[in-house]
Amino acid sequence: MAKSVFESNNSLTYTEVHAAVLGAVIGTLAGYAHGIGRTEVSIGVVSTFVAVALGLKYSGKIPAAQRTIRREPWYALAALLVGGAVGLVVL
Repeated sequence: MAKSVFESNNSLTYTEVHAAVLGAVIGTLAGYAHGIGRTEVSIGVVSTFVAVALGLKYSGKIPAAQRTIRREPWYALAALLVGGAVGLVVL
């Protein structure tokens, strides 16, 4: 079992928080890119993120961020949606 973030009975772990932060950052940047007219870049980034979160096969050593996203895909994907909405509103 992963260690709790607040060292309490809270069930939220560092891996879950890290996955949510990664999703929020990618979502915000993708939403902003879409808002300024870079829709192709936004679609590419989001598609890649979703593919990795849902288990796209990758040969070789997987970076730590990808392992985190694969361990907690629903936290990452939910934060991606929220971050994307925030990125669109920022404009």
